Amino acid sequence: MSEMSSRTWVLGGACAVLAASLFGQGCGSGDPSEFTDPNAKGTSSGSPPVGPGFEMSLDAGGDGGQDPLTNACATASAEAKRLPVYMQFIIDGSGSMDGATGQAAPNDFVAGERETDPLMPSRQTGKKWIAVRDALAAFSDDLAAKNDPSFAVGLFLFSSTTVKTATSVDVPIHFVDAAQSAALKARLAPPIFANGGTPLCTSIDGQLGNLKAYTPTAPVQPGGKYVLVAMTDGIPTDSKMACLASVTAARTGTPPVATFAVGVGNEDASPTLVYDEVFMKDLALAGGTAAPGCNPNWGNADKTGTPCHFQITPGTKTAAQIKVDFLAAINAIRDAVASCEFPLTKPTGSGDIDPANVNVVMTSGGGADTTVPQNMTDGWVYDDPTNPTKVTLKGKSCDTLKADPAAKIKIVVGCKTVTGNVTK
Repeated sequence: MSEMSSRTWVLGGACAVLAASLFGQGCGSGDPSEFTDPNAKGTSSGSPPVGPGFEMSLDAGGDGGQDPLTNACATASAEAKRLPVYMQFIIDGSGSMDGATGQAAPNDFVAGERETDPLMPSRQTGKKWIAVRDALAAFSDDLAAKNDPSFAVGLFLFSSTTVKTATSVDVPIHFVDAAQSAALKARLAPPIFANGGTPLCTSIDGQLGNLKAYTPTAPVQPGGKYVLVAMTDGIPTDSKMACLASVTAARTGTPPVATFAVGVGNEDASPTLVYDEVFMKDLALAGGTAAPGCNPNWGNADKTGTPCHFQITPGTKTAAQIKVDFLAAINAIRDAVASCEFPLTKPTGSGDIDPANVNVVMTSGGGADTTVPQNMTDGWVYDDPTNPTKVTLKGKSCDTLKADPAAKIKIVVGCKTVTGNVTK
């Protein structure tokens, strides 16, 4: 007997025990995540159907062609809830974001760094501030439109014309509905503008505490990932070494926090006086979010390879162009942390579930069902085959799920696990 098939999950005979214990759901009438009769949905053939974007090369492991979407073998199924993400933004509201030189003289701005503000046409505003403000507005509106309870987002703005202390709960982390999107946008909208210094590290320390203290409320589920996104265009005016130590401790702490670094500044071949690209690289490395294959020495004179952080270089770009770059960066972060993980909690009771008789079915937003094979490259895997606590989609299967916000994942019990490959 294989290592996987020698291990079983304890399973109660009642639907309520399995649904509540394995997936945190009940079996009430009309509950879309309850265990269902496998006869209610199936096909007449012995081959799992193919959904959009998939072609299957499957091996059912010598089980005689059992199909988890027919009544031949499936005994129960339940919708699995993806692991949620709790995301806190730290946004730089210092004067340089408004185009200020940092000199003591009032109204001292860098030539070409300001444009007519689309939200206040009577005012010239820094291109970086307009870009970041408008990109975050687009980001929050998109989350609200998707109505995705697997994301909760908050925001802290340091400095600016409306200052809050580093430990303040600014815009609390919350499921992004229309009201939360409005709150996120209002924190950056006129009459609030960038002004003051760059206490980035003090802000990170204060907001790490708020992020880790976040307790999700419905519709956001518990047990999610904690993510900090720190954005700046300058050089921290506080201790960078202490900051990196805090981020490292948070990454390895409980709950673990991943920190992404987004730098909005012009690259320089010499040690910079305005924007510290080396620190942004170090912040990504400390936070555990460095780009795969990045150059760990990237910065200043060494610009070979890929930066480890998200680097946005304004140069002579317009605010609209910088907005596109910043929005692409935060959407890439969203995509990186959007979960393809689905928790499994072992139920108590009598009876067995054999991990070798579990299948994953993806239902597209259009209603097409696809049996996702178990494999490491483009299907799904257990976190621990001998003692599984979750399943994780990989490769093309994960990409397909992320590209379809309405897609759902269902766990089907009773059929021999389908293995094989997903190909285009």
